[in-house]
Amino acid sequence: MPPLAARTDLPGPGARLTGRRALFGATVLAVASGLPMGVLSEFLPVYLKQTGASLEVVGATSALLAPYTFKALWSPVVERLGHLRAQAVVMLLGIATICALGPQLGTALIPAFFVVAVLSATQDVAIDGWVVGLVPLEHQGRAAGLRVAGYRLAMALSGGGALWLSVSWGWSGAWWAIAGLCVAVSGLVAFQPLAPASPPTSTPAYFVELGRWLRERGALVALAFALCYKLGDAAMAPMVKPFWLDAGLSVEDVGLYSVLLGSLVTGVGALVGGEVVSRVGHLRSIWMLGGLQLGSNLVYAAVALAPTRLTILGAGGFESLTQGLGTAPLFAVLMRACGREQPAVRFAILTATAAVGRTVAGTISGFATGEIGYTGWFFLTTIFALPALALAPLLHRGPDAVR
Repeated sequence: MPPLAARTDLPGPGARLTGRRALFGATVLAVASGLPMGVLSEFLPVYLKQTGASLEVVGATSALLAPYTFKALWSPVVERLGHLRAQAVVMLLGIATICALGPQLGTALIPAFFVVAVLSATQDVAIDGWVVGLVPLEHQGRAAGLRVAGYRLAMALSGGGALWLSVSWGWSGAWWAIAGLCVAVSGLVAFQPLAPASPPTSTPAYFVELGRWLRERGALVALAFALCYKLGDAAMAPMVKPFWLDAGLSVEDVGLYSVLLGSLVTGVGALVGGEVVSRVGHLRSIWMLGGLQLGSNLVYAAVALAPTRLTILGAGGFESLTQGLGTAPLFAVLMRACGREQPAVRFAILTATAAVGRTVAGTISGFATGEIGYTGWFFLTTIFALPALALAPLLHRGPDAVR
């Protein structure tokens, strides 16, 4: 396998980017990744509930995120095909087309947005491999924060922003706004720098190297950490917006406060979290920021006992902030764990592992909440977050540990 700097669509020896330009590029690409996720996880559940879907159906839409779990299966094809910029642009334009057709899809809406998830997951493989090569090691902590901030900004626009617009523009107008935003961002992605292509290694050699990495102790620990770290958040997230609506808040409240402003607060938290990672290191930041992330679930459990508008907005703000703070160390750990070779496929394996918990926990969230109520489910999700904090020290042991 040639060095990462010589890979297709990554900066080569003559095109090495400065830290500032690399961080800007990483932010732009994070925005491209976040737009479809905002539609799938923020806009679509509210759209379905307001058009008559049950809690069980809303919760089950988390299964649409399954392609993010299985994207590692086709990530070698994406990486070896190269032309990562072209792949990312094509996927985003395909997503824009489906969103523009959203109001006319009727019963085909759910299958169509499964296709959106496949396109988005494929785009993520291309973008993640690209970003790992763009960012120098010394900037990975800050890059993690900027990536989360850019991702959340995009989710705010395609999720909360679209919900807010739906009040005055109607659902059709909101769908068209999302489509237009995807087209505009695809134009930005098309101008991100690339390097000349280099000859690929043979297929057997490629998979031998991948197998060697998967057998390393550091990779195994990183995979376990990725699976557990966001499990509590993932289990609670699908029920937060239904909780707001059932507690008497409006769709406009959800769009403006929970999604739009909440995503902006998450972005601020991510920037702060990235700086914390750069200054105190991975282990301390996981315990500090991961602990705060866990605390937001407890706050929601307490608020659900006797919800008021003020306490719900407060819990939402705290959750948004700690979500950003807690995500920065996760991305920093994953970027470091995948190393500088085969970045697209390795990062895809790590993030797909993280998506397993999100998909499973999110899919059952509606059924569990129907049985034990919002308070019971929010409290139970707190327990889901504990194993990752116990795993954190193992990331820093042994010759192949995540540093």
